[in-house]
Amino acid sequence: MMLKVNPRQLVGRVLPILNWSRSYDANKGIGDLIAGITVALTLIPQSIAYASLAGFEPQFGLYASFAGSFVYAIMGTCPQINIGPTALLSLLTFTYTNGTNPDFAILLCFIGGIIQLVAGIFQLGFLVEFVSLPVVSGFTSAAAITIASSQIKGLFGLKFNAETFITIWGSVFKHITHTRLQDTLLGLSCCIVLMGMKALKEIRLKDAQDEKGRRNTVILQRSFWFAGVSRNAVVVVIASVIAYFVHEDSEEPLILTGDITPGLPKPELPPFQTTVGNTTFGAGEMFSHLGSGLIVVPLVGVISNVAIAKAFSKGRTLDATQEIVALGACNIIGAFFHSFPVNGSFTRSAVSDASGVKTPAAGFYTGIIVLLTLSLLTPYFYFIPRSALAAVIVCAVLHMVDIAILKRLWNTSRLDLIPLVGTFVCCLVLGIEIGLGCGVAIDVLLLLYYHSRPPLDVAFVDDGIHLPHYAIHPIGGLHFASAEKVRIKLILLKNSKKSTVPVNNTDVRFGNLTVVPDGVIQNGTTTLPHIKSSNILVIHCDALHRLDYTFLQSLKMLVQEWSQSGRVVWCDANSLIKEQLKSIIQDPLFCETDDLAVFLVEITTATQMGNSNDTRL
Repeated sequence: MMLKVNPRQLVGRVLPILNWSRSYDANKGIGDLIAGITVALTLIPQSIAYASLAGFEPQFGLYASFAGSFVYAIMGTCPQINIGPTALLSLLTFTYTNGTNPDFAILLCFIGGIIQLVAGIFQLGFLVEFVSLPVVSGFTSAAAITIASSQIKGLFGLKFNAETFITIWGSVFKHITHTRLQDTLLGLSCCIVLMGMKALKEIRLKDAQDEKGRRNTVILQRSFWFAGVSRNAVVVVIASVIAYFVHEDSEEPLILTGDITPGLPKPELPPFQTTVGNTTFGAGEMFSHLGSGLIVVPLVGVISNVAIAKAFSKGRTLDATQEIVALGACNIIGAFFHSFPVNGSFTRSAVSDASGVKTPAAGFYTGIIVLLTLSLLTPYFYFIPRSALAAVIVCAVLHMVDIAILKRLWNTSRLDLIPLVGTFVCCLVLGIEIGLGCGVAIDVLLLLYYHSRPPLDVAFVDDGIHLPHYAIHPIGGLHFASAEKVRIKLILLKNSKKSTVPVNNTDVRFGNLTVVPDGVIQNGTTTLPHIKSSNILVIHCDALHRLDYTFLQSLKMLVQEWSQSGRVVWCDANSLIKEQLKSIIQDPLFCETDDLAVFLVEITTATQMGNSNDTRL
């Protein structure tokens, strides 16, 4: 049977620009132009800094900044998102390509993009849901601290090689006596100015009484805001001017960025062979060197991108599959222009949103400005101080440390603090890529823990309508992890109820079971004056949809033990559950809720008469 596919709808879904461009007008164009220019002022200094973080020359940051902007403008669905270098992916790129050359990062970008594209086409985005928010929070917080730590050497003018959080700080203390005073003063001054200019965005002026005063207030308010969002560009320009005037070739008062290759990158196929020193690496050796990065980098990119898109969807339905496809296309096409892995930036997306962006077309304007920068301005980047770029990175990643989530988890789900803290500590101690794997492993263990303790409350029912019996209401699926726990709980109930005599209105508890002597657990209330003995267990299966083989075997033993002095009744079981039970239990007793009262009477009567034809379970 062939699936009917509407080609026009399919093309419109893959290329959303064909939909929103029909209503594009001058008003939207002006909003996108302002947003595109504003984002570019943030993107250009960040991309240069993130190239340094990834271990490459500054021009590679600009190479990674324009292709994604153009591709996402065509294929993206969220107007606010800007695709380009980010601190997190730059650090991951450095982790997997350190000691090689840019060809490894370009290949990582290409293969990662293919993996993302395939995941989107086959709608594998649901796999992202297996990484919980506490794990993501612990991972990003640890990555932010690691990134900020890696820039300490730039702030202090130190020179050493280190990757992990522990080795970085060990090297800092080891080389602290080599601190360069000029670079330190400039770097710390840049941090202070950046934080101060960021605070300008939060200033709210009081409205004036007259119209002219209100107009001036609006102009001043917008000026403060623009100064705040363009702070990276302003600080880098000012620091470069200072470096230009104080620079002396003989003394080198400041460590500078140095020469940057001018011009646009030549489009070419991603490299599947490269030479590092005197060693030639083939495609297989390059893949082997990148290792788990081929999975970790695209996975982190997808998680971040979908999270940003959800944050800015503002109630609209989010096509997560298309977001993954668009991100994959950005990385694939970007690799042809010497890009390292990229994804959406929350900071730049927030700037775009505050700038009044209307459509994804803002990416066109951002990309054009980056191309103009590559063509005309790269010679002027020589005097950018390394300490200024380090300050830009440190101030950009500070907001990634999520401290507020600790209070939220403490108040709502304290058990989730385990994967959060575990991921955070493992990322700092073992490295962020291994820490992410540890976090996912902790999540899996917790998931198994939850499955091994399903919510299975047992109630004694004596409501005057049905004969007294015990009832349980399993929900969802019952799996191997909980098989023995549930069986022991029910057998404990069966054995305890025969030897325990409730007296003096005192609750009798068997594990998680509570039997109320003066009545019955019925919607939290007691209804009858005394409790009656019972040898019948009714399992309500209306909300049960699956039993695995291990649990079925456990149920078989449960029924055998319970049937020594009682019966087990399966109520409202669907056809699948019935077939599963018939395959493992001899002549199970099935009934519906409407017939339960009569059915229980028939069972009791047959037992009392010693009906040998009624098969005990």
